[in-house]
Amino acid sequence: MKDFMRRFRGDWQFLLVSIATTVIGINFLVNPNLLEDRSAYAFIVNALDDAVFAVPIAIFGFIGVVLFVFNKRQFRSAALVFYQFIWMILLSAYFYRAIIGYPNSTWIMALAINIMIFLIALWGDDDGR
Repeated sequence: MKDFMRRFRGDWQFLLVSIATTVIGINFLVNPNLLEDRSAYAFIVNALDDAVFAVPIAIFGFIGVVLFVFNKRQFRSAALVFYQFIWMILLSAYFYRAIIGYPNSTWIMALAINIMIFLIALWGDDDGR
């Protein structure tokens, strides 16, 4: 437990991104058509909250939590690339919705998570990995 708490204090950002990715995938499963849109680009936004995308998002988010719990640092880079990809798509969808008349602040949250993922990948952790 002591080792876990030490890792948590030094690496909470990766765990937070993993948990947020898991929860957003589950949220899309529980709330189908959350991002429903009737505009010209609806096929892009509407597909994000379908089970075909929600399940892999939730699974890969959970895999990140498992990687953290079992201290499997060698897979972090791949996980961070996936998380950046997912959160950039979500940022694009949320921002697009805000522009076309569905006011929301979720694009701000997605932007913050994108920046956090980028900085984790850029700077690493306490030990520079």
